[in-house]
Amino acid sequence: MRTILKINKMAITAKIRSYSEREEKMEKKESKLTPDLIRDRLFYFRDVAHFYHQETKGGWEHDALGKLYDGISDYQDDIPEKIMGYMGGKRLGKLNRIQAPEYSSSADSMKLAKDLIAFSYELMVWAEDHEFCDIENLAQGLSGLGAKTVYRLTLQG
Repeated sequence: MRTILKINKMAITAKIRSYSEREEKMEKKESKLTPDLIRDRLFYFRDVAHFYHQETKGGWEHDALGKLYDGISDYQDDIPEKIMGYMGGKRLGKLNRIQAPEYSSSADSMKLAKDLIAFSYELMVWAEDHEFCDIENLAQGLSGLGAKTVYRLTLQG
């Protein structure tokens, strides 16, 4: 019995330490996200995915990017609308279109998908800080879309 309690106590201590370290790391890295920037970045990811989709010459990559920009479209509308709802109906400012980088190879598509995953995580943390529960859920779904795109981009033909 004593051994079980000792093991459980060690596991609980490890979880508390792990959680504390993660919290400390998040406090050091302050988010630069704002509701306007979130909306602008969602437009950016969709625009770049669409542009790369048209530029690629690989069928597998063309298909993966087509699914990506179609998938982002729902988030591009849903996330800003829900953020405005959480803010009591306050509207966002003018859309700032972020210029798409040039397409040179499939590595650019992979980078885009991985950047989307990183943005999704940042969005999830931002939403948690603001207690915008459904934005956290949507950010996780957006991350999944990015991860599935990474997978699809490895299926070259």
